[in-house]
Amino acid sequence: MEANADQFLQLVHQFEDFTDTMSPERAHMEFDETTLQLFWMRWPQLSSWAGSLWRLLSEELSGPSAPHHDPELDEVGESG
Repeated sequence: MEANADQFLQLVHQFEDFTDTMSPERAHMEFDETTLQLFWMRWPQLSSWAGSLWRLLSEELSGPSAPHHDPELDEVGESG
């Protein structure tokens, strides 16, 4: 399971790096027809999957946070 998470994070970082250097307009002008067609055909499924994951995380993170139940994680200020 950790390998899947690592692979996913690596893909996200690669996509971020790519989008930092290539605007959509430039990609549209420079990519060949096959690349554009494959993107056009596959993006709806990828976008749907990513949107579903984002919604699940958004719902999870929109609620109040739960306190830690591990006393070793609690931070206590110093008195002095």
